[in-house]
Amino acid sequence: MKKMAVLGPKGTYSDIAAKEYIKKNNLDAEIEYYPSILKTSLALKETDLAILPFENTLDGFVLESMDTIISNDFKIIDQIKLDIDFAFVTNEEKAEECKDVYCQFKAYGQCIEFISKYDFNIIQTQSNSATVKKINEAGKGFGAIVPMHSLKDNDYKTKLLHVADRRHNQTRFFICSKETEHVKYNDEIDASIVIVIKEDRPGILFEILKELSDLNINMNSIMSRPMKTEMGQYKFYIEVSLLKDSIKKLDKLKDELNRKGFLIEILGIYNKL
Repeated sequence: MKKMAVLGPKGTYSDIAAKEYIKKNNLDAEIEYYPSILKTSLALKETDLAILPFENTLDGFVLESMDTIISNDFKIIDQIKLDIDFAFVTNEEKAEECKDVYCQFKAYGQCIEFISKYDFNIIQTQSNSATVKKINEAGKGFGAIVPMHSLKDNDYKTKLLHVADRRHNQTRFFICSKETEHVKYNDEIDASIVIVIKEDRPGILFEILKELSDLNINMNSIMSRPMKTEMGQYKFYIEVSLLKDSIKKLDKLKDELNRKGFLIEILGIYNKL
């Protein structure tokens, strides 16, 4: 039986995504919970798999997950997407009676318009389950932004539903492994690559994008990340889409960019959602 590292405790969106992935793929896996994204990521050194929140519709990339995957050369083997929805809860009569509000750090970026409306003092937590635990133990004057699915197990005096900035809100999770695993690819695939700039010079980004264009590889996103060795030194995280039949284009891309003095690593090839 495989072991999967998951951001816990039970009831987090990561937990729900992990269980859906295990069920969907008929995977024989045991979930092990960890208290933070960093500890979940690093647990992959001891477990077989880890599921990491990677991108949200409203709040963008989860940089902690991205940087840990890159720095540890973890392999992305698959992805799964989950609908996300939040509610504001308190045991006060009105939301206006709350001053301090518990909120998971990524949920904050997804509900910022609602939070700004009430000018709450936000107390950040490491997980949505931790937020639920905090509000259930809190005294007067406290509120919380919690997942909608947590309402069925908890009762609060005041509940404001659907408080995210937009109703269409999803989080994409990566399933990661220490080693590349054989995956049955569908016709359309995505890939994650990281490109390290060995020597800064004008037109570097243009050179990278031109190679993608020449090979007819569609770029979905690009993000610069600091090398963390010297100020002004960066690497690029890039996601691309292509057809399964043209997967060898990634090898050509790697060869061409290596020839031009770039260091390129393919972090993972996985089925398109």
